[in-house]
Amino acid sequence: MPSERTPLLVDPASTPNDSVLERAPELEAVKTSIYPGPTPLPKRQLLCISFIQLGEFISWTFFYPYINEMIMVYDISGGDPTKVGYYAGLVASASFIADCVSVFLWGRLSDYIGRRPVIIIGLVALILGPIAFGFSQTLATLVLSRLLTGAFCGNIGILKALIADITDESNRAKAFSYTPAVMSLALVIAPLIGGNLSRPVERFPLFFGKSDLLRVYPYLLPSVAVAVFPGIGIVMVLLVLRESSSERSHPKSLDSPTSSSNQGISPTGSEITLVPEVKKTPPPLTSLFTPQVRAAVFNYAAYCFLAFVIAFLLPLFMSTPTQYGGLGLSPHDIGTLLGVLGIYTGAVQIVFFMPLHRRLGNNGLFRLSIATKAVVCIFWPILGLLAKHTKSDKLSGALIALLLLQLLFLPITRMGLSCSSIFLTSAAPSRTSVGATVGLGQIFASVSRFLGPAIGAALFAVSIEKNILGGNLVYVVLIGLIFVSLIGTATLPRVVKSANEN
Repeated sequence: MPSERTPLLVDPASTPNDSVLERAPELEAVKTSIYPGPTPLPKRQLLCISFIQLGEFISWTFFYPYINEMIMVYDISGGDPTKVGYYAGLVASASFIADCVSVFLWGRLSDYIGRRPVIIIGLVALILGPIAFGFSQTLATLVLSRLLTGAFCGNIGILKALIADITDESNRAKAFSYTPAVMSLALVIAPLIGGNLSRPVERFPLFFGKSDLLRVYPYLLPSVAVAVFPGIGIVMVLLVLRESSSERSHPKSLDSPTSSSNQGISPTGSEITLVPEVKKTPPPLTSLFTPQVRAAVFNYAAYCFLAFVIAFLLPLFMSTPTQYGGLGLSPHDIGTLLGVLGIYTGAVQIVFFMPLHRRLGNNGLFRLSIATKAVVCIFWPILGLLAKHTKSDKLSGALIALLLLQLLFLPITRMGLSCSSIFLTSAAPSRTSVGATVGLGQIFASVSRFLGPAIGAALFAVSIEKNILGGNLVYVVLIGLIFVSLIGTATLPRVVKSANEN
């Protein structure tokens, strides 16, 4: 296997995707002459990146189906069901508190030493953090385990920089379109793991009935299952993922005669010679604060805030007793429902993102994604009102139909993630500052991810406890924030351009 210091060579026997094209940023001029249409995607690299993203997305939400029950079982809320939301929000937000402090440092470090070493550090944190979470039985240890995970894992931003490294303007939107699909897959796997593997001694006595360890730590098994994904991710990084930042190559000549050791054959038959480029020092931090970067960071952070509020409120609303305006579903039912929703969301993302992106443009699709969040929020008070007046313990047919109608809109709300990622990576002043630019965006996004569940949970709890607006204050505030975010999209550039090569 070639080392990270090996100059990029083109094997004449290899296919375009496996050699030249996987180094997209360095060969953009060459590829434009070879491929008049969109550049073929570096599939193996994207597959590896997607799997790493999958493990991180799963670690964000795997405990959502049982976190409310966990807080009650460990008596963290003092037995008061109306206060569960406060503590659930704190636990869910803890990793993003640490993330907002460390993520820029990891992104900046990846510009200097390369993406792969930093990604491996993050994957190790994703192994140890969830396992520590499974052994936790107090609020302090639950929060601490999530803090440590966030502090040592900055992969979500680095992986975006990596996608930008290996793509160009012709295929970047398609490459980023897979991220929400991967997140949707995670939203299938995570709730199935959390909803079905929690309390295994009671649920699967035939297999785990004699396990004293799982009897004492009833939520350890889903944590161990989650840790398997980053473990596999480390193997994939070592065997498959190529470095994209510390060593650069560029086309020296398309036709000049050179030795066979550093030249290859393009699909058209012309020779391509690659020589190692001198490593460039990332520019100073002050160069990052351009108007384009500020606009991209603001809109990305606003989108993340709204997305995480909705993602957190969805299972919280489903688990809340009907007398308090929720649906009163069990962790198993929530996990199954969210799993099916993830499959549906991923399928819609894969089929419809690119057609919508071509028709509406990056700005238009981003605005549609945000506006659709308001539609989703409008359903919650209606569902809560119907649930309160349902006499049976089971959900009525009308209530189920209305719930499914609400969930039909969710895939569109998640398409904004790809759009915001394109804005952020394209806003970088140069290719050598992509990691730092994405890291800067991740700082504010992490603050949003922390504030989103925390504020959403607090508003939800206050709305129910004080019965403000019939328990619907949280939804009114959220819809108002959505409209503010829509106004903020006016700051985005009309045309998205890639970072230059400086």
